Amino acid sequence: MIRRALCSLLLTLTASLTACSGGAVVFAPTAAPPDASPARYAHPSGAFTIDVPRLWPVYEQYTTNLASASFSPPGASGPLLTASVISLGQPIDTDTFISLIDRYQAQVRPDLGSYSEQHREALGDGSWRVTGLRLSAGGDTEQVNTFLTRQGSLFAVLDVVVPAQPELAAALQAAVNTLRLPESTALLPADLTTLASARPLPLSIVHVATWSTADGVFFITGEVANYGTETLTDVPIEAALLTPDGLSAAGAVDQVMGHGLPPGGFAPFSLRFGQGQPSLAQRFSLRLGGPDWQNAPGRTVYGADVLRWTDQSAFDAQGRLTVTGTVESSARAEVYNVRAVLTVFDSRQRVIGAAWADVAPQLAPGASADFALTVPDLGGEPVNYIVTVQATD
Repeated sequence: MIRRALCSLLLTLTASLTACSGGAVVFAPTAAPPDASPARYAHPSGAFTIDVPRLWPVYEQYTTNLASASFSPPGASGPLLTASVISLGQPIDTDTFISLIDRYQAQVRPDLGSYSEQHREALGDGSWRVTGLRLSAGGDTEQVNTFLTRQGSLFAVLDVVVPAQPELAAALQAAVNTLRLPESTALLPADLTTLASARPLPLSIVHVATWSTADGVFFITGEVANYGTETLTDVPIEAALLTPDGLSAAGAVDQVMGHGLPPGGFAPFSLRFGQGQPSLAQRFSLRLGGPDWQNAPGRTVYGADVLRWTDQSAFDAQGRLTVTGTVESSARAEVYNVRAVLTVFDSRQRVIGAAWADVAPQLAPGASADFALTVPDLGGEPVNYIVTVQATD
């Protein structure tokens, strides 16, 4: 029997988000070059300021005890710079600071599952720089320089993805040197583990695995995590298998499983390449969203708030993993489109299989329905699994 997962999942890999806009073609005189000079960014919490190129989009996080902001060059697939600050509630002396750095690097970093530290050094201003390597969602290795500093009770982390383009590298180096912390802010005292919640994007692709079946079918499987504040529905995901020169050798498009991704939620995906992995394809890219996708924020997606379910697992005569169970509704009115989703993990918490099944077209208050989920192929040895059941209004 497979033991069910009971704990939260941790971030391991990040991926790209796309945004598109449209409109009529307008002929106009050639515009002046955009102003790429730095502009001072002040986080709304007052926890830090930093000078970044004025055209770089920003994604902010601001809770009672965490201030974070991520910056991306225009047209980039993800941020290159993320600043995160917390208050520990009391001044940080030198010994405590060193201990906090050790703990952050070993236990707290949001990217622990895909990150390895290479070198660290003390800088002349009292801060520290740590050089590390991290796997991207496409399986590439990127260098990440982490700068850690303090001011009073404030502890700050600045992550910089080192780009290949010299002009971007120069802009990032200039920005790093402008980070400023005040003596105090409105942030409430927090534990160091709060920094594990700092995310560079509202959506991330995590727990990715690539594998092939005995028949040569190639799969890319994983989860999408929603770190934003609203439920996202029918999220499309696209994969491209790339040649060494960056050309697409094969592609696949599907939707993240389930009706929606609630804030703080996870949902699996399984992208299938029936012709297998092309010999020239050495890496892959993953993209969420797309030119035609729009979220439906008014759509209600029900989950564990009104649905309760039990489940059990077994292997059938063909060796396929099957999970069966029963779901019951505690909603005050009927719910519709009841759907069950199964995510299977290996010992490294990578997704090695996923499946979904429609359970019932509708479910009245107090009514129940049985479900059965089957995963015909697995990309490794299963260790645990999670079942999620959702419905709509």
